[in-house]
Amino acid sequence: MAHMLANHAGKCKNIHGHTYSMQVEIYRNDENVIHAPGSTDHGMVMEFYDLKTIIQELIVEPLDHAFVFWSESTDPLEHGIAALLKEHQRKLVSIDYRPTAENLAADFYHRINHRLKSEGVSVRELILWESPTSFARIREE
Repeated sequence: MAHMLANHAGKCKNIHGHTYSMQVEIYRNDENVIHAPGSTDHGMVMEFYDLKTIIQELIVEPLDHAFVFWSESTDPLEHGIAALLKEHQRKLVSIDYRPTAENLAADFYHRINHRLKSEGVSVRELILWESPTSFARIREE
């Protein structure tokens, strides 16, 4: 995913990209920590394949190889780049927050958590790795 941090004083003001990694810790909301005996999912909070599918649909597919830009940025360059990419039918994603690792992690946490509610599952912690040594962590409050 590519982005830029408008009005940032450092290198990240330039367009750059990351190959993010994400770690998601989940738990079951009910009194049973894991599915009850007799259930096809006995011993599981949820099938990891299902969790991976949800993350793929909500996060990976929309953002993979996309330029993500802040719709409310005051930087005309950011909007100009977005307009040019749109004109040339490139993958573009508009978000309503500055695309820092911290804000992306919070957004992903809430998106995944919202989707898992119907399964009786919640996200306890989400870690978004921007590089092998830099990450943002969001924990359940």
